[in-house]
Amino acid sequence: MSKLSDKIVGVVLIAGCAIFCKMCTDMHLKGGDNKAISNYEKMIFDNSIIEAELYPNYKEVTVKIMKLPIKTYEFRYHFDINNQKYEGSHTFNAELPKSNILKVYYLKDDPNFNCYDPKANLEIEKEENSSNKNLYWAIGWGAFGLLMLMGFIISLREEKTQKLLEESNG
Repeated sequence: MSKLSDKIVGVVLIAGCAIFCKMCTDMHLKGGDNKAISNYEKMIFDNSIIEAELYPNYKEVTVKIMKLPIKTYEFRYHFDINNQKYEGSHTFNAELPKSNILKVYYLKDDPNFNCYDPKANLEIEKEENSSNKNLYWAIGWGAFGLLMLMGFIISLREEKTQKLLEESNG
């Protein structure tokens, strides 16, 4: 029974490597969101800033990195343009904001597209267009999966050879 479970685990691990390889390849080919890049550039160029009000409720998230707790605070905010209410969210690192007012950028054509720091978001999206990080991960997962597949095939052949030897001797 353990031989069957070993085979099942091997197949699942090989399939997992193939799935991760495909996901990383797709992310590399997709790159950054060109529409978002265009929108961030418009927001920066138009300098469309408005004061948004933070909702009083927030979510505190603590992550431990190297056993050191790091807290972030996820807030939602709202603002009005032409008597129309729009919302967004922002995560504060390290400490709570001192005021319930936050200056946010919004897209004049679509205020639903808004953020606190469009320059940082623009850099992240542009990085996705020029980075080969996901490609390297895809190559790594593919190579690891191929090595696992070769090992799996070799173990199956050895098992088959062992069975044939036992049958011819027995």
